Amino acid sequence: MTEEEVESGAGEEEIPSVPVEPNPFWKKNAEKLVGESISVVEDTAKQFVVVTGLLQGIYFHAIAFSDIKGETWYSVLIYMAPLVLWLLSLIFAVMVLLRKSYEININSTKESKEIFEEMVKIKYRYIRISGIFLICSFVALAVAFLHYFGIF
Repeated sequence: MTEEEVESGAGEEEIPSVPVEPNPFWKKNAEKLVGESISVVEDTAKQFVVVTGLLQGIYFHAIAFSDIKGETWYSVLIYMAPLVLWLLSLIFAVMVLLRKSYEININSTKESKEIFEEMVKIKYRYIRISGIFLICSFVALAVAFLHYFGIF
């Protein structure tokens, strides 16, 4: 091979490109994931609403029949923290379920995709915030139990 052939790239074999055939299983799986993404997030939000509602009801009744009235402000704050965190979790879970109207051009696939992605992004953000508050509430509940038993 001469120096000119090396510099020009002549003499190199081109690598044949083979078009990748879509795997039907993964294509169906992707369609299912996209199609069910909003309903999955909304189902999770419904479960968060049920769980936080039950926990609030049980915990509120436990506090209502206790002698928290004579406690210091610090103790009242410790006992109220789980309720406040559950309430915040409940608010964000309900925000996932609220419907928002979107103006969309039904003939524009690009606009449809953008609105769909925005909806999923917002709902996913709200459910994550709700989940974070729910997890924090369990930590606050543990602190409240430890305080109740005199350990903390």
